[in-house]
Amino acid sequence: MDSFLGSPTYTATVLLSVVWLAFFAIRAYAVLNSPLSRVPGPTVSKWTNLRLKYAVLTGERVRYVHSLHERYGPIVRISPDEISLSDTASAKTIYKIGSQFYKSTWYRALTGSKVDSLFTMIDPQRHGPHRRLTAFNFSEKSIKDMEPYIAKNVQLAAVRMGEEVEKKGWVDVFKWFTFMATDVIGEASFGTSFRMLETGKKDQYISDLENVGNRGIFRAELPLFVRVVSLLPFGPVKEIRRVVARLAVYADESIERYWKQLKVDPENVKPTLLTKEYAAVENGSLPAGQLSRDATGYIVAGTDTTAVTATYAVWQLAHHADAQETLIREVAALPEGFDDEDLKQLKYLDDVINETLRLCSAVQQGLPRTVPEGGADLCGFYVPAGKIVGVQSYTLHRDPTVWTRPDSFDPARWDEPTKSMKDSFYAFGGGSRICIGMHFAQLELRYALAHFYRTFSGGVKPAFVEGFTEEDMVPMSYFLCPPRGKRCLVAPRK
Repeated sequence: MDSFLGSPTYTATVLLSVVWLAFFAIRAYAVLNSPLSRVPGPTVSKWTNLRLKYAVLTGERVRYVHSLHERYGPIVRISPDEISLSDTASAKTIYKIGSQFYKSTWYRALTGSKVDSLFTMIDPQRHGPHRRLTAFNFSEKSIKDMEPYIAKNVQLAAVRMGEEVEKKGWVDVFKWFTFMATDVIGEASFGTSFRMLETGKKDQYISDLENVGNRGIFRAELPLFVRVVSLLPFGPVKEIRRVVARLAVYADESIERYWKQLKVDPENVKPTLLTKEYAAVENGSLPAGQLSRDATGYIVAGTDTTAVTATYAVWQLAHHADAQETLIREVAALPEGFDDEDLKQLKYLDDVINETLRLCSAVQQGLPRTVPEGGADLCGFYVPAGKIVGVQSYTLHRDPTVWTRPDSFDPARWDEPTKSMKDSFYAFGGGSRICIGMHFAQLELRYALAHFYRTFSGGVKPAFVEGFTEEDMVPMSYFLCPPRGKRCLVAPRK
């Protein structure tokens, strides 16, 4: 025993123990004296972000954070350096125009690109001019020029869904709305449809789009692990990078096709969401790589978001027969050859879209922002500079002080929305970083639901076939929120 006490092994054990004790003491001091120590939240959030990471990687982030808000109130510490809020005052402070709460670098990790897109730009001095360059093509006036081929693709989607019902007795609306949104954004961005509605089959491109959210979250939430594992010649990280590369190739090839047409016959080429950027690249004011990066962003943002929202609108209506019948009667009264001006007059259609966006928007988690120099007072607590904050729309949209029966699907609540409802509605974000494609998405959704319910004029109901269950429709929170089963099966009610 005496020989062991004097051995190098004993000495090393003692030194290691001292080091661990010192580390724990320093860590404990930092935790207990952090300015965030007073912010409500589970004890684990003071010490580690592992509980939050687990929720994120299992697609449960929004529900986990929502449960914390239900327990602790409108401000919750969800990790050592991150705060979630669920009140309109904080939302206005963080997301207002001119806000000093800038986007965090998390967005760059999510997209996996070294070149910023409009979505990932942090510096407002860069973002402002670039948004102004692209904003015209997303204006209601510009989108009006794209309306004919949006309508054409949506009509084709309804026809193909009708054909699938005739063949199988049911239809996967998530599949067809994804094909529809893909073809629409392809034509709107590059002048040419991806022709997914024509083939009616999922290919590598659709598979990449379906998985871009969860793979992006994996990259954003476990950056160190991803860097280490990326050194291996195989594995999931390699596939994540291949997906990013393939989406970039899709965009580059489409850009090249459109550019050739633009140079040969500029007078007869369709205007697109990228038209202004082509001109900027030509005159040297915009790098070509920026055009490619924005195009990739449009493909992702313009497909999943619209497809998910349209899918959940149909799914909710399939469970609410009275609401579905009200909408059917409204769209049945549309004139033949109707356009978006006619659709804008349909009050209940607008109510259905708003209520779907409230309950089932494609992005429901807090949009992370970095607290500026000098810190900020939020919900009565001081939050130091450099910490991450965000307001979760999932929780904001379920605030019982704002929304009567907040978990219920009730389009009629939008007949006369209160000021607090309008202030609490963040389906498209807010401020200068509000979704630039908002008007485009709303127009496409109006057409999608109108044509769907003119095709299925007897209404639809859930089709629990081929192992499909309600569990398949649980939204998975991987920034975007697609249904867990990546399908939504419905059948004609009559």
